[in-house]
Amino acid sequence: MVTVEICIGSACFVKGSNQVVQELNQMIEEEQWQDKVSLKGVFCIKSCQNHQGLGVKINGEHIANVTLANAKEVVKEEILKVLS
Repeated sequence: MVTVEICIGSACFVKGSNQVVQELNQMIEEEQWQDKVSLKGVFCIKSCQNHQGLGVKINGEHIANVTLANAKEVVKEEILKVLS
């Protein structure tokens, strides 16, 4: 099981984390990964404070430079690495 955590704290929310959650839920459904990927909302993981973009962790590892524009592609690529 791949665990994807998305920060839904106020700074990341303003940067679009809520939309990222919606896009990733849709992607998980489209890829039929419901039994392989768990998507969780979490509060502050310090990504914005460290200028790393939106707060995203996959299996506990911070993913840097995630934005609203690239989140779906970046997260999908990281999930595929874990699943392969």
